[in-house]
Amino acid sequence: MVDFKKVLKSAEKGVLNLLDILKEDPIYGGRLRNLKSKEMGYERRKFHLIIELGRKTYWLYYQNKITDPGLLYLCKKLRAIDNQSKIYHGTERRVKKRD
Repeated sequence: MVDFKKVLKSAEKGVLNLLDILKEDPIYGGRLRNLKSKEMGYERRKFHLIIELGRKTYWLYYQNKITDPGLLYLCKKLRAIDNQSKIYHGTERRVKKRD
């Protein structure tokens, strides 16, 4: 199972490392910029694929096709958060109408 926190920390670490390299040695950093930028591009693509994977998994959950207990737990947790957030959807619009 993919650990989203690890992916985000990895991406953040990569950006911070790049900034450190550029601060310490602009010439060396300039040479590595292309490599680092390719690495970050792949990390960004991986992150977007993970998000898409999550969306498709959540869709399968709504179709009752998820049987893995870990995925079921995560989907149920997401559903609870989604239900709570729906309470606040449109709140701004309703408040503005009252004023």
